[in-house]
This record gives sequence, structure tokens and C-alpha cells, in this order.
Amino acid sequence: MGTVVWLDALTSKQGTLLGFIARELEKAGFSTLVTCREYEYTVGSLKRLGINPVVVGRYSEGDPYDKVLADAERILKLIPVVKEKRPAVLVAYPNPSAARLAYGVGIPYIGITDSPHAEVPSRLSLPLASVILCSKAIDPGNVMRYMFRGDAKLIQYEAVDELFWILRSRPSMSYIKSLSLDPGKYVVLRPHEEKATYYRGLKVGVDVVELALTLKREGYVVVLLPRYRSHLKLIRELDSLGVRPRIIQGGYDGVSLTYYAAAVITGGASIAREAALLLTPGLTYYPGRLAINEYVQSKGYPLFNVTTNDEVLEIIGKYAKSPKPPYEDIVSKLTKDFEDPMKKLLQTITEITGYTK
Repeated sequence: MGTVVWLDALTSKQGTLLGFIARELEKAGFSTLVTCREYEYTVGSLKRLGINPVVVGRYSEGDPYDKVLADAERILKLIPVVKEKRPAVLVAYPNPSAARLAYGVGIPYIGITDSPHAEVPSRLSLPLASVILCSKAIDPGNVMRYMFRGDAKLIQYEAVDELFWILRSRPSMSYIKSLSLDPGKYVVLRPHEEKATYYRGLKVGVDVVELALTLKREGYVVVLLPRYRSHLKLIRELDSLGVRPRIIQGGYDGVSLTYYAAAVITGGASIAREAALLLTPGLTYYPGRLAINEYVQSKGYPLFNVTTNDEVLEIIGKYAKSPKPPYEDIVSKLTKDFEDPMKKLLQTITEITGYTK
């Protein structure tokens, strides 16, 4: 067995990103331990890539006390899994449970982040990282304020994290047809992370129910990607109003879904960036400025910050019918505008572990 790299995913985005990293590591001769928690599409995002993760712990939709309890329970359950595999390094986004365990048993932690605005998980994990990697779009000071000022190292790349998987994917028309969808005839709608700590106290101006109704009247199929159990109520409400959104279960092929969509609307940001990088209008109604988004916008990609339903509809009406270049041309543009962040990460892992084939 080769040198073991531990990758721990907390969300579906992290599952996709770390899943592609795991596949590249295996190609390079490493062994991998991939763990995740039970939360929305996280398990499915890994299984879609042919990875069978060790599923440990849960996402808490409760109050702060329950979130801390869920983290403590997860550390306890991770200990025997990690002890058996003895990984040489941990790779994860800001991740309090994995970072605490890794630090406690002497496993170096390589952190990846594109969300220093998420203060709670960043403060609880990034000070324990040996190395942090992030986009050059992020002011180094916004990450370094979390870092241990001893031996910790910051590495930045001319890219955004969605490129870890976009550059290694290809949209599939057969996948879209398997969902009974037609290219350009549907809009992806992802509600905001209302239960996330970084969303506390923020107010949004987009009315998801009214927006879905209007999109339906405009002739679009609404593909809804729920986040929480509480979104079952939203689904029932939309059904009662005749919207009947298409709900994808288990996991989804994000590159295919966003590439062929008329538009992607989210209260988060990653899936909107993914869409925009594939030249599909990506709209985020997150009520705040994000350096990563401004960076993608500065490169001329169709990523938009919106605050009202009217803005959403205006942008879709203006851009959704625009012809899209062939996928190969989009990838060619991406490789000219950005570097491949995977290369710096693999180099960092190799240096920390001292691994040679």
C-alpha cells in the first residue's frame, strides 16, 4: 500500500472536489482514505465518481449546541477509522472535526479554502493547518489571520476551486436526457444555506417561491437542489402551486447540469461560479461581496450578484438565449485564463509526505 492521504468532505461541493483529487492521487501512486458525513448530496457526489467513502457523522440543522455536539460525536467516530489507515496527511476544507483529530495525533493538515468569510469553521480549523491553499483572488490577509504564525505556509493559485473538477469533466447529454430535461429549457435553483453559521443575521431579497412560479410561467422546468430536510416544506408548497419542480435525489453531475441549463440561481456561490465558468449565466443572491466572485466576473464570465426577483428575470431574459461555444472552446478559454490548481496541490502533498514512486 502506498502513502495514504486522508480526504474528508463535509458538503457535496467538497465531495466533488476531494473526489477528483482522490482520483488524481491514486493515479500518482498514493493510497487514499476518503471520509465524509451524511449531508444532502455529499455521499452521492463521491459515489458518482466511483469512490465508496467511509461515512462518519451527520450535519446538524439544530442550534449551536447541537452543532458542537455533532462535531464532538464525529471526532469520536473518526478516530478508529483514521487509526487503522494511519494517513500521512489530511486534505480538507475548513473542517473542525478532522483538523482537531489530525492535529491531535500528529497528521499534517493541508487546508483548502475559498470562503474565509465563513469565520466559525475557519477559526476552528485553519490555525491547525500546516499549509493552506487558496485562490489569488483572496486577499492573503483574510486567510493569514486564521493561520498559526510559526511554520504554517500559504500557497495561492491563479484559479478558483471549481476548476479542480471542471478541467477533468465533460458534460453529458445522455445524463440530461436521463432526467427528462431538454438543454436550455430548464433553470437550476439552489436555496441558500440559511442554517450555516455564516448566514446568521443576513437577509435575502429573492423570494424563491415566487421566482419558481414565474420561471414556470416563462416555460422553464425548475430543477430544485434542496439543502435541508426543512426544504421538503418548500417542495410541497411549490407542488401545491403547480410548479412541480424536478428534484434530483442522491447526487448529481454538476458540470452536465449547469452546462446545459438556461441559468443557475443559488443563494450560495459555488454552483453559480461553476455555471459561469461554463458560460451559463450563474446568479447568486448571497447578500454580500465575495472576492472569488468578483475575480471570476473580472475575467468576463457571466456571473451575477442579484438582490431581487426582477434582477434575476432580467438577466435570464438577456443572456439565457445566447448561443454557447463548443465545450472544447470553453476549456481552451479556461486554460488560458487560469492555471490548474491541482498541480500545486499535488506538489504540496508530495513535498509534505516525501512520497516518491
